[in-house]
Parts: sequence; C-alpha cells; structure tokens
Amino acid sequence: MTKDSPPPHPPGTERLNPAAVRTGEPFTVLHGPGVGDVFVDSTGQVCSMEQALWRMLRAAGFERIVFSTLQHPVYFRDRASRDLSRRPADRNTAPADRRGPRTMRHTGLRGPLGGTQLPGAAPRSEAEPAADQDRGAGAARGSGIADPFGVMTLAAHLRDAEHRTAVVFPHAEEFLLLNRAPRQLAGAMAEWASDTVAGNQWIFVFRRPSLPGVAEFLAGLRSYPQLETFVNERVAEPGRGGTFRVELPQVAELERLVHSVRLRKGLRVEWQDLDRVVRAMAGQPETARVWRDRLEQLRAHKAPLSHLMIRQWVRGAVSDERTPWERLAAMPGMEPVLRFFERKRAETEAAEELRARGLATVGEPPARHMVFTGNPGTGKTTVARLVGEMFRDLGALSRGHCVEVKASDLVAGYIGQTAIKTSAEVDRALDGVLFIDEAYTLSDQSDGFGQEAVQELLKRMEDDRGRLVVITAGYPAKMEEFLGANVGLRSRFPHVVEFPDYDPDTLNEILLKRLAELGLRPGEEAAQGLRQIAEGMYDSRDESFGNAREMRTLADALFTPWAVRARRDVEQPVIVDDIPEEYRDHLPKPVPELAELLAELDRYVGLGAVRGELEGLAYRLRMRQERGKKAFAPPHLLFTGPPGTGKTTVAPLVGDLFRRLGLLRKGHVVEVTRTDLVAEYVGQTAPRVRAAVERALDGVLFIDEAYSLVRDTGGQGGFGAEAVDTLLREMEKWRGRVVVIAAGYPQEMKELLAFNPGLPGRFTTTVPFPGYTPDELTEILRRMAAESGDTLGPGTAERATQWLEEIRRARGAAFGNAREVRILVDLMEGRKGARWNKGDKGSEYLPEDVPDPSADQG
Repeated sequence: MTKDSPPPHPPGTERLNPAAVRTGEPFTVLHGPGVGDVFVDSTGQVCSMEQALWRMLRAAGFERIVFSTLQHPVYFRDRASRDLSRRPADRNTAPADRRGPRTMRHTGLRGPLGGTQLPGAAPRSEAEPAADQDRGAGAARGSGIADPFGVMTLAAHLRDAEHRTAVVFPHAEEFLLLNRAPRQLAGAMAEWASDTVAGNQWIFVFRRPSLPGVAEFLAGLRSYPQLETFVNERVAEPGRGGTFRVELPQVAELERLVHSVRLRKGLRVEWQDLDRVVRAMAGQPETARVWRDRLEQLRAHKAPLSHLMIRQWVRGAVSDERTPWERLAAMPGMEPVLRFFERKRAETEAAEELRARGLATVGEPPARHMVFTGNPGTGKTTVARLVGEMFRDLGALSRGHCVEVKASDLVAGYIGQTAIKTSAEVDRALDGVLFIDEAYTLSDQSDGFGQEAVQELLKRMEDDRGRLVVITAGYPAKMEEFLGANVGLRSRFPHVVEFPDYDPDTLNEILLKRLAELGLRPGEEAAQGLRQIAEGMYDSRDESFGNAREMRTLADALFTPWAVRARRDVEQPVIVDDIPEEYRDHLPKPVPELAELLAELDRYVGLGAVRGELEGLAYRLRMRQERGKKAFAPPHLLFTGPPGTGKTTVAPLVGDLFRRLGLLRKGHVVEVTRTDLVAEYVGQTAPRVRAAVERALDGVLFIDEAYSLVRDTGGQGGFGAEAVDTLLREMEKWRGRVVVIAAGYPQEMKELLAFNPGLPGRFTTTVPFPGYTPDELTEILRRMAAESGDTLGPGTAERATQWLEEIRRARGAAFGNAREVRILVDLMEGRKGARWNKGDKGSEYLPEDVPDPSADQG
C-alpha cells in the first residue's frame, strides 16, 4: 500500500450504509430504533454503535473522524484522525525536551491567550494499537476542554478543506440540551450551512425512533434553528437526503450474531431449526443487544437454540412447522381469503421473474395495502399476522413483523401531535405490516384529529410503499364509509378482502376444536345440541356477532359445569345438562299446546280471524317438527282494519307467540310510524329505516298507518319511496330474523301494496281486523267496566249500544271501535262519580250514566 493510498475499508453492517453520508448535505441526522444497538459486522465481530459508525464513515471516504460528547468534547477513535488534527510541524518532529509555551495543535485555533495552550488542557493522543485500528478500539479522548473551545475546535476541523472530515455527536440529545455553549454551537451550524466545505459534514445521532420525534425535540429546545429547519424540511420531503434511519437487525445480521455467540461462548444450536428461528427473531421488534443477551442466557443454562426455546420471546407460530400459506389454508372458512393471497403470490413471483430476466422496467414497487372487511372473530387479525410472513418469504418485505394498533394509538389530543404519533407507529411497522383495527373510527372523528392521522398515513403509505403494508380492518359498512371519507383512501387501498361470517359447519368445527383443546369431548346428544346452538347463533347473528370468538366463549362456558359434575372423573363426556342456560334458547322447543298458546288471544273480543291465522302457523310448525324438518321463517303480516280493532294490541301477542313457537328469539315489538322512518333531507331516510329494523331484530317491527309512508309520492319517487325500498332490502337481508307487521285501513293498504311490486311478495299473509259488531262493542264495554270492579245495570247496555251506533253513523269510516268504547267509559265514569259524591256508592253503571249521543258528536 502506498503512502497516498486510502486505508482498507473496515468490515461494516447492512444497517449503516455509507450512502447515508454521501448526500452532499452539510448535516446528516441519524435516528431510528437501531440507534444505540450493537452491530454484528460481516466477520461476525460485535461492535458498538460508535464503532460501527466510525467504520461506515471510513467506508464513505472520510479521512478524519472527530467525535464529541459532553464528557469528551473532542476525541478520536483512530490514530489517523488524530494525527491529521495536529499542526504539520508536529507530525515531523516531536522533541522530548521541547521548551517554551505550548501552542494550539491547529494553526487556525485561538483561545483566551491567543495561540498559547495551557498545561494539561490538551487531549491525550495515544495512538490506538495497530491490531485494534480496524475495530475502532483504543479511542484517544480529551477532557478538560471548555465547551466554547470545543465548538471552536470542531468548527476549525470542518473548515479544513485538505482532509475530508466528519464531526460526530453520538449522543446528540444530551449534547444539544446540556452543552454550555449553545449560542456558539448554533452560530457555528449557521455559518457551516452557508459556507460548507465540500465533503465535510456534521453528523448527529439521535436516540429517537422517528424523524418527527427528532423535529419535536429540536422544536422544544428552540436553540438550534439551522438544524431544526434542516430536520423539518426532511420531515416534509423525506427524499431530499441528509437523514438516515438505523433499523433493527434483520435475518443476515442475526444469523451472524447466533454464530458469534456459538463460536465465542459455546452456544448450542439445533441446526434444523436455525433458518426458521432466525426468521422469527427478525420478525420481532428487538435490538441485537437484546437478542445477544437472550442467546447468552440460553448458553448459560446449557439450553440449545431451537424453536421451542425461543417461544418465550417470539409471538407467533415459530413452533409451527408449516409455512404461513399452509397455516392460512388450515384455518376454517378461509377459502375465499386463501384464493386472494394465492393470486397475490402468483403476481409477486411473476413480477420478480420478469425483473430478473430484464423484461420489466417498472421501478416503483406495487402498492400492497389492503382493507379487511368482516364482523368480529372472522380471522382478520390472524391473517394480518400471516401476511407479513408471506410477503417476507416472497422477498417483498424484509422483516414481516406485524404492528397492531387502533385509532387511539394514532390520534393525539393536541394539534400537531397526531402526525408524530402516526408516523412513529409507521416507523415501527417499516419492513412489515401495520394493522389498524376498527380503522373507520379515524374518519368518525369529524371534529377531532382523525383526519390528520389519515393524511399522515396516506403520505407514509406512498413514501414507504416498498417497505410497508398497511391493513385496515372493520365492519363492512363502516369500512365502506371510511374509504369514502377521504378522496385518497380508496386509491391507496387497491385491495379489499372480505371475511364472511363463518357458516354453521365452520362454527361447529371451531367449537369442537376448542373443546378438544380443553380436553373435553361431547356425548352424542350434547354434540347434536351444540350443533343446533351453533346454527341458532348463526341464524340470530348481527354485525356484532363474534364468530370464532363466540365459539371459544361457548366452549369455555361449558368447562365449569362439566368440571363441577365430573370432578376428577375427567373421562366423562360433556352432556346436555352442562350447557349453560343462556345458550339453551337456541335448542329446539316442542310446540306448546294450542289452548295454552292462544289463551292470551282468547281474552280479547272479536279476534276470531287472527286466531285462525295463528292456529294455521302452529299446526304447520308442529307438522315440520314431527317430520324432523327445520322451522320455517316467520311470515310478514298485513293487519287491515279500521281504527280501534286491536291491531296494535295484537302485535306484541304475535311477537310472544312466535317466540314461544321458536320462530323468533326475543319476540319484542318496535312500534314506528312514518315520522320515525321518513326523514326531511336526502340521505337520512335509509339509515332511519335500517336502524329501526336493527332494533327489531329477533322480534317484530310494527308500522302503524303504513300506507302513510308513500303519502308524499303521488305514485312517483320521494323520501317515502326510499323508505319502502330500504325496508324491502332489509326484510330480505334479515329474513327469519325480523317480522314486519304493516297496519292500516284495508283500501289504503291495498294501494300501498300496489305502489311497489316487491311488497306483495313480502307480505304474504293478511290478517283482517273487521269493525266490531254492536254486540262485540257492548261486550268490550262490559269487560272495561269489570276492570274497575263495576257492572252494567239494567238498561245500561242497551243505552250504551244506542250511543255507540249513533257515533258510528256520525263518523263513518273514522269510527274508532274499541277506542270509542274507551271514550264512553270515561264519560260514564264521570257521571257515576257525580252520583258517588251525592252518596250513591253502588258499583253499577246506570242508564243515566250514558250521555246523550247528540251531545258528544261535536
């Protein structure tokens, strides 16, 4: 090697790339989760961050590398750098008996006494041993230098154009915060930025995981505006250069670490596990320092490195021999999802082969971001964890880990903080997957900072598309709203993967698998009952149904009653009696006796036609049960008749009857009118209708005066027409889960059915409620009086009948039937009260208590 030839480059690591400081910028800012870590070089040597950084700078062509910390304001890690910082004369002659005042090592430096150097103020300059030079050991450090003089020294070295120089602050936060010459340092930075010597650089090493975190720190100091501006510009435009993120170790470096501990410390390795174990290690957000300590723990306990031994430190399926593709294929109900990812694998492999053969010229990596839509418990989170492994095996991601967050992890409570939080989470996920569950809550925060998080996320998805897969997940309808909330979202998420609810067979399979994991086996009768429960839970599900989660909950709920019964006799199977009470609603029930079933209806007057329809349903269901067939979906009903004929009263009786027949789980009634369903503004009617139907799920939606829904249409469109269209879609969607009863006058209900051709096919059963006869009205009057402990005296019934008939003739179609009877009872009670006050304490209503009909028709 000649005198002028550069020294050979020391071995480096993948995480510190010399290109990071070949940007032409006056500053380089290093940050990231790997700052402060140890590094394993290409020869298997473990070195510190400072040593690794020195090597990177040497490889980048820097001849002089100067370090500065609070404790040692100016020091060097190698003899060459130190010697280049001396005066030229000192390099040739160094007389031992030097007399006279000592002067500054660099001719451009001046202190309080000009160029004179005080005794003891010079840093030590012992050369590092030749054997250690390439490892950066034996640093020559100086102490006792005041901070202002240290800044002057560093600035002088940088202004030296003869030798390419880097000034490194390995602990930038502490130095910038606590050094006693912030004004001089800020001034030196400003001068340097405006009058840079080509090739020389200031290098700041921040222990911050993200560049926005560095910007936030500098903004808090408010002491170094030049550096703060520099960092802020790079946050806004990451491609400008001058910053470098130090990552966590990846597979190659971790494998070298394993061999380093194996060769130097005697770690035993299960060789057949090594590839899988190292990949699993690389998928965890851990430093090489942490992994070195863990490996040494194994060595100290004489335990081998194997997939079993690292399970305590690795989340995921490291102990599973199967590939992520095989694990996905083994998940119940994942066939559609598996087909999607098989297509992605084919696309990735084909694109790689095209590039390898020089047939493809596309330089930009494709966007692989995805939306997972589905109800809870359908495997979205599990698959998201597998996605990272799958893309890592395909070479699309280098680590393949999965960072799981919710909207609350991205959104802050103060202006400007949300972007920093979001960016920090993206930084954690780089080279892997960022999984955002319930992502729609970001767009729900219309007055909050959710949109700020979305904007930052969109920016990072584009900037880091080759190093990041973002997966957002949530309910299907909610995620559709989320994608529509920002114009950039739909284009950034080109892939929507649907996770359908598990069918009953899959749910039952998951349930039995969980029972087996618990060590339980159901008996034949219990197995049949559990199958029926899985079917019932599926049939009665809503958007909050937990799918696999519900099956695991059921299996766990079975364990306690089984354990109480079996005690130590653990060979006993699960029996039907072990099934908790809250799940037994899903088991088939025998049809009650008709007399018991219809007893409530028999309490009311004039419901013969209603009784006939419901009897027919009960007979049909009993026949199906006796033939071993499943129950049918309960029909939607039209209640037609004038006011006061019992339509509203019968609706809850129908709900209860359908519940007892096993056709509805709850049988409750949600009563609505046009006002509850039809809104005044575009886009509000459909949500109202959907909300009403969802409240009525497993019960009855009773729409009184249903014909009024289309009162505004005039045979055309309108908000009422939108209500009808939405109602038809919801009736089909929730078939068997909800019974809609539409009630109103006979003629108007015919007009309603004629308005939309889909209505007659939905309302297949009409229950007539004819107006009450005079005798039925009198019987209703008698029963209402009896509720108060009263009776009708001689002649009272006849006079009351006459009164009711006069009212019917006067009001025509508006006659209120039983409502008119209630009005009459109130009038009669008022007159009876007057007699009571005069001393007549009898319990009978007398004919004189019935008012003159002509006096009440107004």
